[in-house]
Amino acid sequence: MDFLTISELFLMLCLIVYMLANVKIAARRTIGSALAGVAGFTIALAIVLTMVSSLTGIDFCRDIAFAILILSPVGTIAVSYVLGGAIYND
Repeated sequence: MDFLTISELFLMLCLIVYMLANVKIAARRTIGSALAGVAGFTIALAIVLTMVSSLTGIDFCRDIAFAILILSPVGTIAVSYVLGGAIYND
């Protein structure tokens, strides 16, 4: 194993710890921290999937990561729109 592979594996380990921290942030009771935790989790997951794709050669991991990065802000905007009460305003 060369130094680049070891550093990529270490970065993946650090991102997994970061994902666990974001789960803890998302589990708080406020809406803002929940949205921030989920956003951080999805970004870290997309980076880990991209790194898995580059290390193993599995190409669909990159496609899944791209879909997660596109759909995450759309879901955040939809949740904030609903929780903000914009649907019920006349």
